Amino acid sequence: MWELIATAFLTLNLLIAPIQHVPVFTLSDSEDNKQVTVQAQEFIGQQVLPHKINSDSLGVKITASASAVLDKDSGAILWQHNADEVRSLASITKLMTALVFLENNPGWQQVMTMEKRDEVNGGVARLERGEQVKVRDLFYTALIASDNNAAHALVRSTGLSTNKFIDLMNTKAEDLNLGHTHFVDVTGLSDHNKSTALEILSLAKTALSQEDIQAVTSKNVYNFQAVSGKQHRIFSTNKLLDSYLDVVAGKTGFITAAGYCLVSEIKSTSGQNIIGVVLGSATHDDRFQDLKILSSWILDNFSWS
Repeated sequence: MWELIATAFLTLNLLIAPIQHVPVFTLSDSEDNKQVTVQAQEFIGQQVLPHKINSDSLGVKITASASAVLDKDSGAILWQHNADEVRSLASITKLMTALVFLENNPGWQQVMTMEKRDEVNGGVARLERGEQVKVRDLFYTALIASDNNAAHALVRSTGLSTNKFIDLMNTKAEDLNLGHTHFVDVTGLSDHNKSTALEILSLAKTALSQEDIQAVTSKNVYNFQAVSGKQHRIFSTNKLLDSYLDVVAGKTGFITAAGYCLVSEIKSTSGQNIIGVVLGSATHDDRFQDLKILSSWILDNFSWS
């Protein structure tokens, strides 16, 4: 397979490309056919673009069903595999929930009481019915621990109905030109929340550029005391934060239909930022290993100078 990729690169003269061309290859495979499509992305202007420096390394093998990597500054796609495939995105949904919430924030200090209607099956609930919690703490709990009940209470704090809030999520997707992204719930528990790896990169680029979202999704641990008195210690679901990579921020996701998912922004030692996403990794741990492998390969094989 990799011989085929190498031939494609050499034929199109993309291994040592001028700085205004960034090669990206799409690997598609089926039981009877393997095909590699290589494209040169053209950029106009003086921006510094990544270019491939190691012609001997043509990619990595990971368990994810779909994946993609974006150079944050230029928008260049450096890797993609099944990246246009429409899939369930699980709790990565909460990045869109957070974006819409910030546009309808009733105030960080507003106090909400956890109610029965906030409770859904799926995941681990960190807050008990009847607890009084500040909106800021709901925001942190929903994003760091991916707590679904906290996400519902957060949406309720805006004064909008859930259906209206979901309408705003879909309107936001349209505004961001995410034509294959659609939401039917605010948590990601529904199989019918859909997107693609490429569109998740665009969503993540927008969401993680928001200071409030980045500050939350970069934390390993968050401690707070509910207004009603109980002490809480919330741990991140994103184990990539514990790795050797310099992870700026990120979000996990899992439901059966989606498999194990992860999107994260990572900074190189020379200061460039990439955003990577893996969808449908084989296991809980594989999603972190997949994105570590893929990010390391990009940072080792591309140069921004």
